[in-house]
Amino acid sequence: MNNEKLKKGTTIFWENDPGDCMYYIRWGKVGVYKDYATIRQKKLTELSVGDYFGEMGLIDHAPRTATVVVLESGTLLDRIDEFDFDTFLAENPEKVNLIIQQLSHKLRQTTNDYLEICQRIASAVGETADVDAASNYHFERDQRLREIHRAKATSRNDA
Repeated sequence: MNNEKLKKGTTIFWENDPGDCMYYIRWGKVGVYKDYATIRQKKLTELSVGDYFGEMGLIDHAPRTATVVVLESGTLLDRIDEFDFDTFLAENPEKVNLIIQQLSHKLRQTTNDYLEICQRIASAVGETADVDAASNYHFERDQRLREIHRAKATSRNDA
């Protein structure tokens, strides 16, 4: 594990870089971006003291899904390389729980974002703009989305 003290504006890693390490923020703040430094740039989130990032790429060895940039000068990070990862987990069981909690939060947020997009698509496809798609079918939002997904799965299985 290495400590890194970084200046504001420093890019820690770029989207599509190899996922060969993760970071723990000891002090400061970073921003997580999609399409960083392009006209489509979108800040996904800010992370600060106590947060981890880069763990997904380290765990599944997939390319980075976002770019991470330092937002405060003097940001202090612990870099945990893939070679140190197993030792880090064995020596820090309380941090394993924190990583799992953060991964769970990310998955839950992604699921909620996905369901919101599905709802918007359902509303846009064949539904009138002034009537909520869910109420058209007398379902709550989540029930309606489950019905949409079941119908799509059934049609795929029948094909």
